[in-house]
Amino acid sequence: MKTEFLSFLSFLRELRGSQKAERGIALMLVLWVLTLLSIMVFEFCYTMRIEATITKNFKEGERSYFIAQAGINRAIIEIVKTKSAVKKFKGSKESMVKDEEKYVDEEEEGSEEWKPREEPYTFPFQGGECEVKIGDEGSKINLNWIAKKAKSNRKLLTDILENSCGLEGEERDVIVDSIIDWVDKDHNHLINGAEDEYYESLEDPYESRDGNFVVTEELLLVRGVTEEIYYGRNLSSRERDELIEEEGASPIKELEQGLEEDEERSIGEGLSELFTVFSNRNSLKININDAPYGLLMSVSGMTDDVARRIIELRREEEFENIRDARLMELPNYNQITPQITVDSTDYYKIEARGRIDDSSVARTISAVVKITPKKKDKYKVVYWQEGV
Repeated sequence: MKTEFLSFLSFLRELRGSQKAERGIALMLVLWVLTLLSIMVFEFCYTMRIEATITKNFKEGERSYFIAQAGINRAIIEIVKTKSAVKKFKGSKESMVKDEEKYVDEEEEGSEEWKPREEPYTFPFQGGECEVKIGDEGSKINLNWIAKKAKSNRKLLTDILENSCGLEGEERDVIVDSIIDWVDKDHNHLINGAEDEYYESLEDPYESRDGNFVVTEELLLVRGVTEEIYYGRNLSSRERDELIEEEGASPIKELEQGLEEDEERSIGEGLSELFTVFSNRNSLKININDAPYGLLMSVSGMTDDVARRIIELRREEEFENIRDARLMELPNYNQITPQITVDSTDYYKIEARGRIDDSSVARTISAVVKITPKKKDKYKVVYWQEGV
């Protein structure tokens, strides 16, 4: 009996031990299940948060886009009004007679003329804000015209790239010859130029245009033209002009001081600031009321001091004509005069940036518009680009 009793006790101990082991395994399984559920819940919450953010950004982006589009449309209307000399007024003729002073005040408030200028126009719109900058394509050089002229007078294009962009030596010559080769219809390249043979040997091959540039961005396909040369060294015209205001400072020299020792190339405007394919002005005349510093420097006889002075004077008040007394006081005036104008062309570049209040999301639209108020079709959009 004693043996049987001991065996029974041993059995109970084993049973109790196995139950404890099973409870331990069950606990581990529960912990693993809870961990997996926590991960799944966390992943679900994270995904929902991401999707909510994406949806919010998409909504804000769409609203910003349409605000930018409103800016383009507003700019077109205002430019048409300015070119048509149409004045905006409020009230009837009767109210004008009764309260002439009030009428004049209201007319002045609403009659701001939108013209090409460095400072953007800003206005509120549907819970957001739109910033619009207007530029005159006539303040740039017609790329197709200068490319064809350069075939017989290569110095024209060479001087522009050297004086305006700071390009020198072989780097300049490669771009000049390649631009000429891109436009001409033959397949014989100049000494430093390139034709189909070169472009078809690239990793992503393509052919030379052998015709007019369709957009200025096409310059990025031309041999020797890099994004840095096309867009400039990440400085806007406004930033370059601010450097000009510093006493005795040349923006090109200031930029060169900031370069690394192994970067010896001079820095100036990007090609995008100098050329256009839309201007109907087939000459080297530029609109000095809107031309950036680099383009002013392309004018024969122009010096750094004179270019800085022109920018300073036009900020005070734009030039009405080239016989402006302020211009006539400048050095080399007689040499500069035949190459400048104060008249805008029919082509305007409009850049509109829309954003909604309390949001970092913004959308930008760039357009080139031909505006002819006296014709049946008062305007025509010839270029449209959407960005962020």
